[in-house]
Amino acid sequence: MAYEVRHATSEDAEELIELWHGFTDHLSEYDDRYRHKENADERWIRYFENQLVDSKYGTVVVAEAESSGELIGVLEARVMGDHPIFRLQDHGYINGHYVEPDHRGQGVGKALLEAAEEWFAGPPHEVEFFRIDVLEGDDEAAALYDELGFEPVEHVYETSAGNR
Repeated sequence: MAYEVRHATSEDAEELIELWHGFTDHLSEYDDRYRHKENADERWIRYFENQLVDSKYGTVVVAEAESSGELIGVLEARVMGDHPIFRLQDHGYINGHYVEPDHRGQGVGKALLEAAEEWFAGPPHEVEFFRIDVLEGDDEAAALYDELGFEPVEHVYETSAGNR
């Protein structure tokens, strides 16, 4: 399947909601807390339009099927500030990396990551590295990131407050 990878515009907002629902449905398979809240669609559109469209701090990269014009993949790329104590300088962070199930295994996810990497490496960002989170148990995503040269850096542990 032929597809084009590009940066999303405000005109993509409504169609992006469908991909976002796919992403949150996928995450909620691992943890029900990732289901989106009521009225979340409107809040996400405002966030997208105010924080990610034509911003130097963030962007949304999409894959669009050339035959249908349908959006089939997405990721959000953000620049995170340097840390006040540690030697972590400005760096990139990927969120919401999602490809529609029917289009997986065709290089779409990799192409989205490559576009994000190009955006991170170019001016004005020129960050040295970028990160992505993977939920525990999502072996398919972890395998993709391992294949693409990502290395695990931290593990996040949690417990219920008051249960220790």
